[in-house]
Amino acid sequence: MNQPLPSAQTTSEAPDYPARWVAFILIASVCYLAVLSFLNARGLLVSPLLVAGVEALLYLACLSALVRRLPLSTLAFSFAVFSWVMLTWLIRQSPDLKGLRDLLIPILFLSLGRQVADVTFADRQLKTIVTLLVALGLFEALLTTTYSQLFNTFSFYVNLGGIRESAAMFEGQLLTLNGFRPEGIGRTILPSVLGAHRTSSAMMEPVSLGNFGVILLAWGLSKSGAEMRRFPAWLLSAALLIALSDSRLGLTLSVVLIGARMLPLPMLRRFSPFIPFLIFAAVLGLAFFWPSTGDHLLGRISLSGQALLNFDGRMLLGLQGPLPNFGDMGFAYVISRFGIPLCLVLILVMFTLPMGDLRGERFRILIVLYIFANLAVSGTSVFALKTAGLMWFLFGVLSAARPLKDTMPEAPMTDLAPPLHAVSTPT
Repeated sequence: MNQPLPSAQTTSEAPDYPARWVAFILIASVCYLAVLSFLNARGLLVSPLLVAGVEALLYLACLSALVRRLPLSTLAFSFAVFSWVMLTWLIRQSPDLKGLRDLLIPILFLSLGRQVADVTFADRQLKTIVTLLVALGLFEALLTTTYSQLFNTFSFYVNLGGIRESAAMFEGQLLTLNGFRPEGIGRTILPSVLGAHRTSSAMMEPVSLGNFGVILLAWGLSKSGAEMRRFPAWLLSAALLIALSDSRLGLTLSVVLIGARMLPLPMLRRFSPFIPFLIFAAVLGLAFFWPSTGDHLLGRISLSGQALLNFDGRMLLGLQGPLPNFGDMGFAYVISRFGIPLCLVLILVMFTLPMGDLRGERFRILIVLYIFANLAVSGTSVFALKTAGLMWFLFGVLSAARPLKDTMPEAPMTDLAPPLHAVSTPT
């Protein structure tokens, strides 16, 4: 019989990685837009070029931490990926720097996580980031006017070209458009308490805060049942961030991820490689057999599938130019930019990368559910540096963390319920 892998090992020795530098990179990758938005509200004219420059500095910071220990296999894989990307550029005569950047984030941050390979360090940095996001999120929810004046996210995204100034819902609007639920749709989570406002915290838009909440939930659920009972703050913080941002996708995925966590791990291991293809097939099937419209879950999925049904051979290979704008259609965006061959290679790498312990196995399954469900109903939010960088870092940490020795095998994924001997009877 196959014995389950033990838990990840952490050591008390001095780390052989630049801990402070890595901590700065992680916090900066989450909060850099908040800093730019604050400066924009103080008079600095933020532009797409400035944002791209700051992101480039963060990628260089990652490289500086990796340059001495980047494995040859990673370099070879990166060279192969970017060679394919350049080939598609030449054929369609349409370069796509954003697509290149979307691939750069997982390669750099996953490699950084594998270099660190320290679950305790990852926990500590995640606690710092969560504390910041929760504190600023509550500040925004309770003192919305003050937060708006400090960050003025509407002006920030107008300067970035994401929205037009004439698109404001009301005169004097300071929060970005998706910071409010439009009339007729309304808030889903706690509408009588939080009204139409959706919290963004340091993410500058509620969609990303909701996505972060799902990633945090996956990290918490990947722990053993005993760890979750001893320190449930991961799950509570994730629930709070999803509620504050009124993330409908986050709410739906919370139910899905918790349900997956209750299933036996051996079964999920066998099933998980099919998750991307089953979700993709569901998107196509819904669009073909039950087309729907409207800004709701089925409407978003159907819209994404309808775009895919119109793809020809060149589009499926990522060779059609010029590249169309697929907006909130994640699968269409990914396939048209990277092509099915590269997409299949990336999925294969995601599942063949060894995980150090049971927690890593769980995290991979939960993150795969998050990524491909997100692609079904959203556009490029799964590639946003403010969430994707940290997610791939955590993925890398768990893939390289050393297993503990001389430990008892961990219980299966159904260990969320307390053991019978731990339940006391009233006297």
